[in-house]
Amino acid sequence: MARVKCPRCKEINPDQAEVCVRCKTPLPKVDIDVKAPAPKPPPPPPGIQFRRGQIVAKRYSVLNLVGRGGMGCIYKVHDNVLGEDVALKTLLPQYVKDKIVVERFFNEAKIARRLAHPNIVRVHDIGSTGEIVYISMEFLQGSSLRGLLEGMPAGQRLPLEQVLRIFDELAAALEYAHAYTVHRDIKPENIMIAQDGPLKLMDFGISKLMANTRLTGASMVMGTPFYMSPEQLRNSRDVDARADIYSVGIMLYEVLTGILPTGMAKPISQLLPEVPPALDAIVTKCIETDPNARYENATALRTAIQNLRAQLDGGGARRKAPPPRRTGAKPSLKKVAGLALCLAIAAGAALGIYGLEQRRQNLAEARGSGARSSARDPDFKELEELIKRVSVAAKSKARTSPRLEALCADAEKAWEFAQAQEKQGDANAAQLAREALQCYVAPLLHGSAEGMVFIPPGTASLDGQDINVDAFFIDEAEVTLGAYASFFNEAGWRWPAEIGRRPKDQPMVYVSFFDAQAYAAAQQKLLPTEAQWVRASRHGANEADGADEADFPWGQDWKEDACNCNNQRANPNIIKAYSDDKTASGCYDMSGNVSEWTRSRTAAAFDAAAPPTFGDLMVTRGGHFESAGCTLAAHKAVPFESKLGHLGFRCVREIPTDSKTITALIEAG
Repeated sequence: MARVKCPRCKEINPDQAEVCVRCKTPLPKVDIDVKAPAPKPPPPPPGIQFRRGQIVAKRYSVLNLVGRGGMGCIYKVHDNVLGEDVALKTLLPQYVKDKIVVERFFNEAKIARRLAHPNIVRVHDIGSTGEIVYISMEFLQGSSLRGLLEGMPAGQRLPLEQVLRIFDELAAALEYAHAYTVHRDIKPENIMIAQDGPLKLMDFGISKLMANTRLTGASMVMGTPFYMSPEQLRNSRDVDARADIYSVGIMLYEVLTGILPTGMAKPISQLLPEVPPALDAIVTKCIETDPNARYENATALRTAIQNLRAQLDGGGARRKAPPPRRTGAKPSLKKVAGLALCLAIAAGAALGIYGLEQRRQNLAEARGSGARSSARDPDFKELEELIKRVSVAAKSKARTSPRLEALCADAEKAWEFAQAQEKQGDANAAQLAREALQCYVAPLLHGSAEGMVFIPPGTASLDGQDINVDAFFIDEAEVTLGAYASFFNEAGWRWPAEIGRRPKDQPMVYVSFFDAQAYAAAQQKLLPTEAQWVRASRHGANEADGADEADFPWGQDWKEDACNCNNQRANPNIIKAYSDDKTASGCYDMSGNVSEWTRSRTAAAFDAAAPPTFGDLMVTRGGHFESAGCTLAAHKAVPFESKLGHLGFRCVREIPTDSKTITALIEAG
């Protein structure tokens, strides 16, 4: 407000005064503007911790609040380190002092951060600033399954095919997660349906790692009661994956009917005529009160869902569906058969000389036992019955291909050798039979291993120690930018900004271990162990006489221009560009181009079955375009979160040996 100062007594007079109120001196017609101090910005509304534009932890620029619950808030922020928008999940201040709540909150991040799958929300970071704890995670555009259901007009339901697709993807997420943890809170609120993308499973806050029971005491019951299995209601600590399957069944009933099954619930097909009775059987098996009567794992549940989808699509027989895709037509049976034949040819060529006697000796040395047994090994009897069945199916497929016939012939030799050793009472006969079984099973994995080579069982030498390695398929070359781009489009995974414009046939680089693992999981594959990588690099190189220690794929001595090393190029070359850099097994670019992630950690004391966590170092193998000439024995330890321009990966598909999986392969034809 304007004020007038008296020129004589310096009194500040009110606005519009003509003479000084103190000395009566006439006042000049000059205004003096006295500014009030700038008001402080209003505090955030109760329960909201950050304002738009605020910088959190010197890293995240707050864009807006996207959700608020009873225990915390979720903000959309820009991560100035990653250079992308992410979600920031925080705890409200009143819960920060509760150690159990905070530990559960961080437990969610620690578990989810170790799970890399297209159908599981991706967690980036955990931390605290002041009195605020937070998790930064993938920002998803879309709605929870609960929100999707509540947004439907009254009396309407989601189409059956959409429901089955959602639960197929949910089963895929659980199939992967259950190798490490049980979720224990499956419900519509924790299922995110992204816009034009795959389903995402969220909130592992009360999940427990298989080896960690500290957070859930025997008397604690954690979860959402409507969706919890009877055994989880009694005791949350000791439940297994079948508790999640129970929750899936309850949720499937609710999504289709709009009601939760209680008491003697009516079958869905009686409430909805368009639902086939086969779906009733799936739901019933999921929600059996006895865990032993449910599906034994998420793989079995997913198979049942996929079979039902195939029947509804008119496919009739069992199908083995590819990873979920957003767009694109389904492959025809002729195309699948063509791919099967191509794979079979590649697999047959890869087997080569199988050193049976040398293999028996290796097994005997590794086990320290070559003793005779007085009675037939029960394991051998079971394997014998299984081999009889699978060999018929394998030989039936081999009729269309001479190379498949050669593969089956080698498997038959391995089986004859195992039988001979069993008759002599060799304690290693069952293991030899199991290896023969793997060779028979390989042709049955036709459509799922395109572009891969078959590596039969054998040994890999690591630091002077021979490691027994089961049979497997491995990519003949590194995963390319083109293949990863398809994964990026279908799964909504991150795309490294460092890539720029490059040919699609170059190896994919600037990917962390978890990026590579997520790609592999989407293809229903794995990253290779270090032993598998070494086995693939050595197999076929004079293996029969044990001289398989060549330094390079082409021999013992360094050869100029044989591979992409020594900065021959400023970037990786396209795959398969160097014919000399091809191992006897058929794998390209193992000495040069880019180094490759394995799923092995550097410390042998780690549990090999558990996923890596913060601070772990992973083994990488092979040379790259910036390195000097590296032998096949070269390896390095790299932090799992590293994203390097010379580090890529390839995948493996392991050969099953359990009777249920093999029986399913035989029945699938």
